[in-house]
Amino acid sequence: MSRSRLRQLVAYGQKVFALRRLLAQQRDTRREPRTAAPLIATIVFMCGLLRVRSFNALHPKLAERPFLYLVEALPRPPQRSGPQRPALDEVVRKLCSISTVARALDVTDLEQARAVSGQMLAKAERNKAFREGWIGGLRYAAIDGWEPFCSRRRHCPQCLTRRVRVAHPDGTIDWVIEYYHRYVVAMLIDERLDLMLDFEPLLPGDLRPDATKRDKHEGEETAAKRLVPRLKKRFPWIDTVVADGLYPNGPFLSMVAAAQLSAVVVLQKDSDEPLREALALWNDRPPDKVVEDAKKHERIELWDCPEIRTLGTYAGPIRVVRARITDLSDPRAKPRNWCVAVTGRAARRLSAQQVLRVARGRWHLENTGFHQWTKHWKFRHVFRHTANALTALFWYFFAAYDLLTLFLYRQLRCYGRDRGKDKTRTISRLIDEILDDLARLTCSPWDPG
Repeated sequence: MSRSRLRQLVAYGQKVFALRRLLAQQRDTRREPRTAAPLIATIVFMCGLLRVRSFNALHPKLAERPFLYLVEALPRPPQRSGPQRPALDEVVRKLCSISTVARALDVTDLEQARAVSGQMLAKAERNKAFREGWIGGLRYAAIDGWEPFCSRRRHCPQCLTRRVRVAHPDGTIDWVIEYYHRYVVAMLIDERLDLMLDFEPLLPGDLRPDATKRDKHEGEETAAKRLVPRLKKRFPWIDTVVADGLYPNGPFLSMVAAAQLSAVVVLQKDSDEPLREALALWNDRPPDKVVEDAKKHERIELWDCPEIRTLGTYAGPIRVVRARITDLSDPRAKPRNWCVAVTGRAARRLSAQQVLRVARGRWHLENTGFHQWTKHWKFRHVFRHTANALTALFWYFFAAYDLLTLFLYRQLRCYGRDRGKDKTRTISRLIDEILDDLARLTCSPWDPG
């Protein structure tokens, strides 16, 4: 039997992660449903795996034999009579409509949906997929805010709201209410294995647990303070949190330290501690180290202040690293400055150049994550606009994304190297091959062969 990419992927997911068992454990609160929750979960998971752009685009696939084979919706032919193709009308009655899929997502058990990705990553860690770590042998989780979509018409009870200024062609100006969902996302960043770990929604004011602050919506940092401790509890092998310029403050750094994590946080405001103190200490001092990167055509000047304690709301020492980067390929380009705060014993062992690499590596979350999910996984399109359905769909899609990434860089190692360093193009090429294989599918890819 041909070992197509689709068969290889399904076999890898089943053999290494017991994918069929993970999907079979999915539950929802519907009473005696005609279409069981595991089948709904499998349909949505495969929708994400194939990067189907919407439920409307998924609808015709529910009556196509190859997709029915993929989700194991076709009855197995009896052994004594040989392979027989069942009547299509009989098959369609065993599936469901897109409306049924959407309603099932409204009441899906979110902990079970989260467990698909979580158990896959836990198994990958036991298989030593992250043993070597990345820079300095550490495992890094980048966190950042993400707004997948917004609307001025459709909304749900858990939507955040804001007033936006709208200019009309006749010159008049209106202020309208815009509805949106926003999340704080944590992604494992690595040379190749950029994997989705967890996410936390920002809550509207009326749903905030703190009754004294229900006059306004949550901020990104508030949701991050719920996410980071849970992240360490579920993935204890994570060493360091990498964050942008919103997070270099005492309460956040104290929370990271309490979770027994290190932090690498970008500093942006010269007037804020600890950067202000570090700049005063450096003054006009020449750089501690100068490095020229011939591969990137860069000249990097580095300053390092190993211990600053002027941040009153954080008890420990803070290391501050400054880098001035000059593009050698463009003489007219102005130098770029990076300033980074480092806390925690593990990250403080990094060299100044390694600290800069980690801080710049945070862009993996923007490029490999947000950009790819929006452009190729079509998260800007609202598949189903309820909070529970959105969360469940994200978890199934993120599990599909993690499986594709692990398959590429753990199983098809030469494939990844042959296609270069652009992860988004590499995954896109693999999905093109999977779609070609799906069109030729004549039996279940879950069967050994």
